[in-house]
Amino acid sequence: MKIEFKLLPPTMPNFISYETPPGKREDGFNPEKNSIAVADLTPEQALEYGHLMADEFIRHWKIKKSQKSNS
Repeated sequence: MKIEFKLLPPTMPNFISYETPPGKREDGFNPEKNSIAVADLTPEQALEYGHLMADEFIRHWKIKKSQKSNS
């Protein structure tokens, strides 16, 4: 028996997180403090972020591949 299926595209973020130094405890938790809306990127920044996503996926895949072969 053969089963075929179509993969769905990955979920795309509406916001991108960026690194910030630790804040003061009294400032509280603000999840939007260190993020930028995807719509605010320039076309060049969006393309660069897309390449970053692809590079990170391949890095993640290589890690998972090596973990599978070691088990």
